[in-house]
Amino acid sequence: MSSELKYRVSLTAKNYYNPSKERVDWEGVSNELRMPIPKALEYFDESICGIRQRSISESQDWGIETLTALKSFTETYFQHCMSVEDWILVGKYMNICHSDCVAKMWALGKFRMTPILFEQITEYRDAGLLWPTICRNTADCTPDILRIAYATSNKETLYQSKRPKAKFRISKHQHWSREEDARLVELLSQYGNGNDVDWNYISKTLGHSKNACRYRRILLRPQIQGARGSSIDTDHGASSSDSPSLGIEYLLN
Repeated sequence: MSSELKYRVSLTAKNYYNPSKERVDWEGVSNELRMPIPKALEYFDESICGIRQRSISESQDWGIETLTALKSFTETYFQHCMSVEDWILVGKYMNICHSDCVAKMWALGKFRMTPILFEQITEYRDAGLLWPTICRNTADCTPDILRIAYATSNKETLYQSKRPKAKFRISKHQHWSREEDARLVELLSQYGNGNDVDWNYISKTLGHSKNACRYRRILLRPQIQGARGSSIDTDHGASSSDSPSLGIEYLLN
């Protein structure tokens, strides 16, 4: 990667940084540099321009404008299976940790508006209630998700029996860095023997749940087999050729 291009993109991004939104106007950067936004994001280095990443977790209310920007960018530039590298670009675009972007999109995709809920929200809105109050009374989600789901729904379509198919699916199993993957392979080679795996120790060491570690083992099966030099027993006796390969198929749902 050209250092000169990294500096050029990063310094241009600094000029297009919007303090009120706490993120870069990447459309402006793309137009000035005549470079596609994803390519500009690949060259962008926060340490060069001094832009600090926002600290905002997926459990917080991001606001309708921020959530709409996340949804629009993700659906415009990525389809179906997204790799960790893709989500890192999304994180740069939003100036938010990429794992929080994954979790927020996962929560948005999981939420389902129903006709009864739609009518309840409409009644509350007509009564003048604010979105945080409506959210506490009606749904187990953050106000931003409820607002965008309500804004993109209408009573007629909600009564249809089939739920519209999402453009792509998102799994929380994408919350893994390359370092964590490598560490999991190492731990399994040391503390895993067929079905006799010390999942409690591995879970505490990595900071992921036991179920998350088990699912990740399936995704990393080829790497784990290579580390051990022999095959690993898996649930239902599935062969290694049946498992999705890392970086190609991340979705388990």
